[in-house]
Parts: sequence; C-alpha cells; structure tokens
Amino acid sequence: MNRNVLMLATLLFCTLASVAIGKSETLPRAVMKAQYTAIAAESRKENGDTFSTNYQFILQIAPGYSYYYNPRTYYVDSLEHDPAGRKVLEQITSAAFEEFMRSGAQPFKIMEEKGVMQQSRTLNRKNFAAGVIDVWDSTGGDKHHYTVPMDDIKWEILDSTKTVMGYECQLAEADYHGRKWYAWFAQEIPVTDGPWQLCGLPGLILEAETADKLYSFEINGLEKCDEPLKEPFDTEKYYNSDRIAFLKVKAYGRNNRSAQINAMTGGKVNLNMKQKEYFDLIETDYN
Repeated sequence: MNRNVLMLATLLFCTLASVAIGKSETLPRAVMKAQYTAIAAESRKENGDTFSTNYQFILQIAPGYSYYYNPRTYYVDSLEHDPAGRKVLEQITSAAFEEFMRSGAQPFKIMEEKGVMQQSRTLNRKNFAAGVIDVWDSTGGDKHHYTVPMDDIKWEILDSTKTVMGYECQLAEADYHGRKWYAWFAQEIPVTDGPWQLCGLPGLILEAETADKLYSFEINGLEKCDEPLKEPFDTEKYYNSDRIAFLKVKAYGRNNRSAQINAMTGGKVNLNMKQKEYFDLIETDYN
C-alpha cells in the first residue's frame, strides 16, 4: 500500500474517532483492513509432534471501532442466511456424506476443500470510546457473548526494533489473561489496535506471540478500504455470558468431547475417541 495513502487513512481514523462515536448508533465504515495469520497450537500428536491450526483473520479498522473475524466462517454464515446459498451448502454437504458412505472419504475434508467448512467462530469488536471489546464465540453448539475491558492489557515498551512488511516496529510486552505476550507495533501506522483482543499501543500491532510460542499472529496484508463494518449474524441467539464462565465451559468441552457427544445424544452416539493431549486455551486465567 502507498505510504502516503496509508498515512492519510490512519490520520483520518484518528481524527474521526473522536467525532463519530456517540453521535449515532450506526457503525462507521471501515477505512483500512489488515489480514493476519493466526497460529494456535491445539494438541500433541501420538508421535509427540504439535498439531496447530493456521487460520486467516481480517481486522477491519473504522473510526473508533474495529472488527476481527475469520473470513471463511463469515462466508459460510452468509451462505446460510441466503436461500440460494443454503441450497449450495446442502448440496455440498449431502454429496460429501454420500461420498463418505460410498468410499469412506472424510466428509469434513471434502467440505474444507470446497471452501464451506467453518473455521474459528471467534469474533471481536473493539469500541474505543467505551473502552470495551465485545466478544462473540461458541462452544458445544452454544453461542456466547460477553465484554472485556480494554484496560485489562497494560504494555511495557522495550528497546528492541525490527522491520515487518517494510515498517520499522518496536517491541512491547504485557501479561494478558494468563499469558505473556510480545508484540511488534509500527508507530508509522498510528492506530492503537491489533489482532484478536490485542490493542493499546501507539501503532498498529503487526506481529505478536506468546512467550511459550503456542499462539502467534503475523500480518500478511494491509490496505485502504471503504466498506461497511461487518457484524455477527443472529446476535439474539447468543447467551449473555461471562468470560471466565465461557472459558471454563470451552475448556471442558474440548477436553471431554467423547463424553459430551455421548451425553448430547443420550448415549446413542459413543465415539470412544482416544483422549488427545490438548494445550491450554489462549487465555488461561480461568483455571
């Protein structure tokens, strides 16, 4: 992206943030978006190797707000909310399970190859004027919504620097919800934001990693835009929840999937899955 265009966009962000918030409940349009690769170590394989997920996320940046979402999941959700899209999903799903019955091919792998397998359902919307992050997430088929105060994260800026995507970045560290984070931010992009729930530095966070290297974010795209700030679908179907309570349920479900499926089906489906050795969640302070 042209540096002059980028600076104009970020200056516009900073200028409008104080004007747009509070005057209207209508969300402003995004003026910039960043794409990140989110890498999460999920479990340990039988041979000792680590199984990690590697998903793409988009951070839309608007005056006073931002929205962080997985574009694959958003695409599938949008299909489910469109009559023609639902038919396409039904056809692909039906064909995948017919192939499973015929040849034993894994249906979810087929759906992934067709681009209609949902990935992460975590959504985050930052409201900078209110100082809160709205989080929408799900586990075990149940959808939950809760808020997180932005001031939960307190950074210490360090002396180290490095170049990321052509931008000179400075290193900062913080303890956040049970993990130590290291983040590289670019003051040349004066947006106090970043991937997931990370924010609060005097520049956009381009890379971040936990001290144990189990979770990380890497930017791989940054561009100016003019588009509506996306919103979650069917917010009325989310339980009003609490962060700690949700994380406890999520951790229990992930560590007891066979028992959970058995209970949900009244004992009709018993997978007898070998228990995996899961790493802890990205936030660990629920323990």
